[in-house]
Amino acid sequence: MREQPGLLGALVSKLTGVRLPRRLKPADATLRFVKPAELRLDLVLHGGRRRWVLVELQRSVDPAKRRRWPLAASLLFSQTGALGDVIVITARRAVARWAERVACVRTRLGTVLQLKPVVLHLGHAEGKALLDERHPELALFAAWAMQHRHGPAARAVVERAFELTERLPRALRRAQQRAILSVLSERMLELLREASMNPDKIPETPAARKLRLFLEAQGRKKGRAEGEAKGRAEGEAKGRQDALLTLLRARGLSPSQDDEARIRACADAAKLDRWIAQAATATTVREALGMKAPGARARPRTPGRPRPASPSRS
Repeated sequence: MREQPGLLGALVSKLTGVRLPRRLKPADATLRFVKPAELRLDLVLHGGRRRWVLVELQRSVDPAKRRRWPLAASLLFSQTGALGDVIVITARRAVARWAERVACVRTRLGTVLQLKPVVLHLGHAEGKALLDERHPELALFAAWAMQHRHGPAARAVVERAFELTERLPRALRRAQQRAILSVLSERMLELLREASMNPDKIPETPAARKLRLFLEAQGRKKGRAEGEAKGRAEGEAKGRQDALLTLLRARGLSPSQDDEARIRACADAAKLDRWIAQAATATTVREALGMKAPGARARPRTPGRPRPASPSRS
């Protein structure tokens, strides 16, 4: 068939009724990886020389996984000589259905390349089942399953997850508390803050009190970060304002109190930079700030043919 490639087409057509492409030609049968492939997966676990597990936390549909999952499994299968497991964890039912069938491609002739991963769908029922007092470390997955839910039932699961987290050793407790907060949506976090400050919950349970204090601490930390960012922005704006005023005065252009007030009121970095550039060549402060000269009139129309009078309405 190397000398007569058409024989393969004739054979396939005779037995299957499917025609192969006409322009198939022999090529080097030694396949080489010329361009290295780098795959970044969520987690790869090895257990000995021949045991491996790939784990993907899938929040949404990703068409690229049609190629990446089979490629990653094939590489590890080639390296170890054994087939491991590909586990996909998701909180969305639609994503779970997609993950079960995405890595399956079929040619017209009938060749099938398929990887069917183990899909773990963490829905509401699964989230509640993971709230196990004997395994408080699973509470993180229960909270993760609520990442797209915001109702009272979802909030109850998250609050229970925090309660169970208190059973962990101190070294692991804080890490899991931060991990739970990191997987929740902003809407759920706001609901938790509102619920923790609800006076109807007084007297609060020890676990609820710890959750409230933890959320308050996180809120203060976020507030400090936002305040620092705002302070940096205000500091940068003030630096530009000072530079602009210094440049104007150095060029003998004395800004009035109104001009200085306008400059100080501007916090737009792009506008201040534009004013600084204009101040380098401007002949007046108003020109530097892009303001029209007082008393400036619009340019008169070029005289031309008089416009015909519009017909009067009777």
